[in-house]
This record gives sequence, C-alpha cells and structure tokens, in this order.
Amino acid sequence: MKKLSAVLHLWLGLASGIIVFIVSLTGCIFVFEQEIFDLFHKELVYIEAPGKSVKSISTLTAAAQMALGEKKKINSVEVTNDRHRAYLFTASEADKKAKNVWTYFQQVQYYEEVYVDPYTGAVLGKVDRKFEFFNIVRRIHQNLLLPYETGSLIVGSSCLVFLVLLVTGFVLWIPKTRSGWKQRFGINWNAKWRRVNYDAHNVGGFYVLPLAAVIVITGLVWSFDWWEDGIYRILGSKQRPKFIAEQPAVSSKIPPSDHIPAKVFEDALKKKVNFSMLTISIPEKPTAPYLLFMEIKRGSGWRESNYYFYNNVTGEQYGQISQEDKSLGMKWRNTNYDIHTGGIYGMTTKILAFFASLFCATLPVTGFYIWWGKRNKSKKSAARISGKKFSSETKRKPQFTNRKTVSNI
Repeated sequence: MKKLSAVLHLWLGLASGIIVFIVSLTGCIFVFEQEIFDLFHKELVYIEAPGKSVKSISTLTAAAQMALGEKKKINSVEVTNDRHRAYLFTASEADKKAKNVWTYFQQVQYYEEVYVDPYTGAVLGKVDRKFEFFNIVRRIHQNLLLPYETGSLIVGSSCLVFLVLLVTGFVLWIPKTRSGWKQRFGINWNAKWRRVNYDAHNVGGFYVLPLAAVIVITGLVWSFDWWEDGIYRILGSKQRPKFIAEQPAVSSKIPPSDHIPAKVFEDALKKKVNFSMLTISIPEKPTAPYLLFMEIKRGSGWRESNYYFYNNVTGEQYGQISQEDKSLGMKWRNTNYDIHTGGIYGMTTKILAFFASLFCATLPVTGFYIWWGKRNKSKKSAARISGKKFSSETKRKPQFTNRKTVSNI
C-alpha cells in the first residue's frame, strides 16, 4: 500500500503541482475579497450621510443605466439592510460556450458595476470588474484566465488529483514503527533545512488535511456536474433540485412593462422578512422570470435565503422557495460558497481557510524539493559507487596487458 501510494504521490504531485500552487495561492488571496474591496473603495461602497427617504428604484436604475450607456444592460440590483451602503447595479454579458476564443477576456464582453446613493440618486462611481484585481484573481482560481469550459476542466482535474494526493499523503504519513509516531506531530527546527522542509511537508500536511479536503470537495462542485450530483445524492436528493419555478404562459397581447423591477422591489419591502441583502435578477431571455433572492441572517450556520419568482410580463409573483421548504441538498448548495471560502462562521473560519489554502500552496514547493533532494542524492551515490568500482578495478589490473605492444614501444 505504501509503495503504491509513494508512486502515485510522486508522479501525480509533479504533474499537478503548478496548477495546485496557482489555485491555492489565488484562493487564499480571494478569501478576504469583500473586506479588502470595501476598504479600498470606501468612496463608492459607503455613504457618509444617509438621508431620511430612499428614492424610487426606477429613478436609481435610470441613473445607473445612464452611467453605463445604452448598450450595457443592467442584469441585477443588490440592496443591503445597511443604511450606510450604496445600491449596487451590475451589467454583464458573457458567452461561456463561445468558440474560437482563447482567454477569459475574449469570452466576457463587459462586466461593470455602478454604485448609486439611494438617498440622492447620485452615481458614486463605476468599477470595471472585467479587469478588477479580485475578479482577475477569481478567474485565475476558477479557470486560469482561459475560456470557462477549458480552464474549469484543467483546474477541476488538478484539484481531483490533489484530493488523491491528500489520501496518499496520509498513507505515507502513517509511521511504520511505534517510535516513528514522535516524529509525525512536530517539526525539528534545529535540523538541516532539508529535514525541516521534509517535516513541514509531512507534518504540516497532516494538520491541514481536514481543511484542505473540505476546500477541495466544495470547490470541485464548480468544475464537474457529476461531482455536484454525487453530493446531492449523499445528502438524500435523488436528482439535482431546481432553484427556479417555470414561468406560466401569459397572453402575448399583454405588453411587457418597464416598471417590473420597481414592482418587485416594492413587493420585497412589503414581505415580513428580516433580510440582510436582497438581489433582483433581471432576465435576459423572454421566457425567464424576474428573480428576487433574499438573504436572511438567523445564525443557523446555513446561508439562509428565500427565492421569489415574478412573471416578466405582468410582474406578478407566481412562486417561491423558502428556506424552510428546502431539502438538505438545497441548503448545502446555497451554503457551499461560504464553506469553500471560509465565510460560513465569519472571520474565524475565514482565517482558517486563508492559512489552509496558503499552506496548500507550499505543498507542491516543499514536495518538489524533497524529490529534487533525493534525486541528487541518488545521483551522487551512484557516481560514488561507480568511482569506487573503477578505482578498485584499476588497482587489480596490470598497466599493460599486451606484451607485443610493449616490446614494439
């Protein structure tokens, strides 16, 4: 078992090491994305002096649309229960299945955000998320800045290999003798750097194993449908549940209204739900509904939320999925992002996720040095042995073996 694990650990590690390093490093950077972004964009995100009344969502949407221009259509509106926070309007367009594209930048036409003061209607500023630092970090993390399907497959495959490496690494960590257990839980900092490097890889890998496994298992959901379906089945769902209710047919004689977002927003405020954030998604397809996503904070550990569906022609609500009605699989899927990034229990779990991901980035480096050191050591040993053989054979053999040659000289 150990021999097979050693072979798999070595060659799979060498094959996937660079990708694992990149994905882990970008992952630890992205953990505090929201906090750092808000810190460096205070003038956009926060309002210094909130007013008494909020302007209509139609007025605010019109202001945001004017800042974007006519060609870039708003896809969503995000509002929080923080009176000091601006309303966020997002406009994006991308084709995940576009052909003859080589990078993420070719696949995404635009991705911009507009921050609007809800009390004055003033546009506080725009952010071009397509080229914004944390979005680039996220795209490297998810698809290496390649087209989505290609990059996601490469990242997902490498992370799947990394999961195997965690298992084989644990098998190799288990000591052969009782005396070996003492060396498995601590790093000998007084030893030579090669030994310290080995201990850091071996001992540190053991401690980070549970967190690393959780991060990988939750991350693979975005790469492979079969992986996501498997988790649903483990949690009791025979098939992947739908997070959307199909829109009922409406007479074609009824003209679509431009005031539906305002109607949805007004309806959201009437609901007796203590929300922390609500998002209105504006449909791009004529058959898709308006979606109201309402996030609720009740301290259960889940990322609690309610979904409300509105007809895109009449603006009438025709369906909903409340937190209480969700299956265990649906609750997990809503919370998967927070589990993956460490946000599930606030700053404590975020810090754990940060250091776990950062340490995962060191594993390919320390592992490579272990292999390189053994490789050089074996080469030197082989050269030393061959040198000894050559010298001993030279001593045994006479200097001249051909008498005729000697006499001719």
